[in-house]
Amino acid sequence: MPIMQEEKVVYTKPYGVTVTLQPQNETQTLKARSVRQLLNIVKASPATVLVIRDNELLTSDRKLFHGDEVIVRNVVSSG
Repeated sequence: MPIMQEEKVVYTKPYGVTVTLQPQNETQTLKARSVRQLLNIVKASPATVLVIRDNELLTSDRKLFHGDEVIVRNVVSSG
């Protein structure tokens, strides 16, 4: 019977979700499990931003996973 060795998990990025805030073009790694939680962390209202993952718009009830890369794009005009 073969001996099983423990596998070591190595993360190449910090644990969490990589978030790019636009138009500021700031990137952060945050620990968020849902879009709603992410928006609370970055202090953004779901009515004023688009949250995008892999060219798909996400609603505030969607789950986020380690390694996700999302864009939070401000859609309210300030002029």
